[in-house]
Amino acid sequence: MKYSRVSQILAEASLPATVGEWVQGWIDGRESLVSLVVSWRGMVELCVPDDGDVLNACGGKSLRAFREARKIFGGGASGKFPVRSSINVINPLPASKGLATSTMDIAGTFAVCAAHAGAKLSDERLFSLCASIEPSDGIMFNGLALVDHIKGELIERLPGPPPMTLVAVIPRRTLDTDVYRRDVSALEALRKCSRAHERAYDILKQGLAAGDAALVASAATLSAEIQQEVMPKEEWGVLMKARELTGALGIAAAHSGTASGLLYAPANESSAERAEKWLADALRAEKTGVAIRRTSVRGGGVF
Repeated sequence: MKYSRVSQILAEASLPATVGEWVQGWIDGRESLVSLVVSWRGMVELCVPDDGDVLNACGGKSLRAFREARKIFGGGASGKFPVRSSINVINPLPASKGLATSTMDIAGTFAVCAAHAGAKLSDERLFSLCASIEPSDGIMFNGLALVDHIKGELIERLPGPPPMTLVAVIPRRTLDTDVYRRDVSALEALRKCSRAHERAYDILKQGLAAGDAALVASAATLSAEIQQEVMPKEEWGVLMKARELTGALGIAAAHSGTASGLLYAPANESSAERAEKWLADALRAEKTGVAIRRTSVRGGGVF
C-alpha cells in the first residue's frame, strides 16, 4: 500500500499483525482463540486533510468503527471532532488471509478517536468495541490472551511467547471471516474437537509459563492439525515436508484465513532462511502468487 501522509494529524495508533493463531477452537465450552502475533504492523491516523491530501482507502468496517467511535467518545478538547476529520489507514498487509488486518484497522480507528477525545481506553474495552464490528483478534493485549472473539470478552491473560522466527506462507486465495463463519457444518465439526482444543491450550499455557519455544510450537501444530482435518489447506503437505527437512519446531495456521507458516528457534535462523527458499521453490511462488515472508513472533499491544 502507498503511504499517504496528510498534513494535520490529530492522533495515530499502531497495532501488530498475526499469522493466524497459536490455538483456536472450543475451550471450556466456548469458542475462543489465542492470536499468533508477529512483528508486522499497521497504522491508523485520525487527521484533518488539507486540500490536495490523498487518504488511503479504508474498508466499510473501518468506516463503521469511525462512525461508532465518534458517537462513543464525543470529541477532543473542543468537545467534538473537527467537521472534516477522517481516518487514514496505513496497512501494508493483504486482507482476508488471517493476518488480522481488519482488527488492526478497526482497533486503530477506535484507539485514535479515544486518544483525541482524551478518553481512557483499556485493552479489554478496545477488544469489546472491535468485536461489536466483527469477530476480532486479541492483538491489543500486552503479552498474549485467550479471548472469546465472538462476544468480545477476555478469558485469560497469558505471558508473551519466547523468541521465535516464523516463515509465513501467504497464498493468493482469500477467506473472509464472515464467509468462514457461514460454514455451519465446519464449525460444528470443530466443536466436536473440543477435547483436542483444550489439550492444545493446556500445552500452550505450559510452554508460555516455562518459556519453552518447542512446547509452544507443538501447541500451535496440534491446533493446526485439528483445523486441517476439517478445513484442509492446500500447502499442508509442503509445510510438513519443509518442517522435516529444515528442523522447524512446528506449524502455525490461520484457522479462519489462508496463511500458515513454520516456527523456528532463534538459534536456527539459517534453517529458517533455508525453509524460505525451499518453500518458494516448492510452491512455485513467483508463478502462483504465493508470498513467503520471514518475521518474528511477539506479544500484542497498542502503540
